[in-house]
Amino acid sequence: MSGYNDAMKKITESPFFTFSKLPLDFFEKKKLFKFIFSLVCIVMAVVTLVYPFVILGRTINSGYFNFGFTYALVFIFVWLAVVAACWLGFHLWWDRQKKAAEIGSSEFIMLPFFSEILTTFGEWLGILFGVIGAVGGFFALLFLGRFSGGTLSAILFKASAGGSVGGMLEELPVIGNLLEARSAVTAGLFNRAVILGPVFGVLIILITRFLAERLRVLAAIANNTKETSCELKKKNG
Repeated sequence: MSGYNDAMKKITESPFFTFSKLPLDFFEKKKLFKFIFSLVCIVMAVVTLVYPFVILGRTINSGYFNFGFTYALVFIFVWLAVVAACWLGFHLWWDRQKKAAEIGSSEFIMLPFFSEILTTFGEWLGILFGVIGAVGGFFALLFLGRFSGGTLSAILFKASAGGSVGGMLEELPVIGNLLEARSAVTAGLFNRAVILGPVFGVLIILITRFLAERLRVLAAIANNTKETSCELKKKNG
């Protein structure tokens, strides 16, 4: 019998059976989810940091600067607002990597994972709306008056002439389609960007944080329930 057990042990410890141990441990120990969370944060941080320069390049190629000095001056102020917003967004995503260890400490990992992604994305989007709307909207309104809405929307999303001008969120499929500025209604909203930008930014942060906290509550209830169950089993055992 011992010979049979020794043979089975040798077989199960052979490379044929153990080659999958490393990837399975990677899943089991939650390293995969911590890696994905860190990767998402790094990618979003880098994209946010690079995007103002993408806007600058696409704007130059669009022929936007042919509209004259005033429009060029407005673009400079709007672009600086975009740079400031992206710099804040970059630090937000980069610093949020530290949350990966906290996510991995939870017994139920998916709820904290999506909760943190949702919170960070909402804060990032709120920063973009708030900073670009307030600063960019102010200077566009100051220099262009009632034409500020169409110009601001052209800079941030699509040029009305001469091709495409880089948009902060244009490359994101859902957001880009929803916010594409072509109608008079949208131009009117952009005319009020100095007020609506910060308002929308704050609302986005509040709503996403509210939804994220609901997920955190569920995760906390699940963790506490399991801990209580384990303690009762120990006492009864």
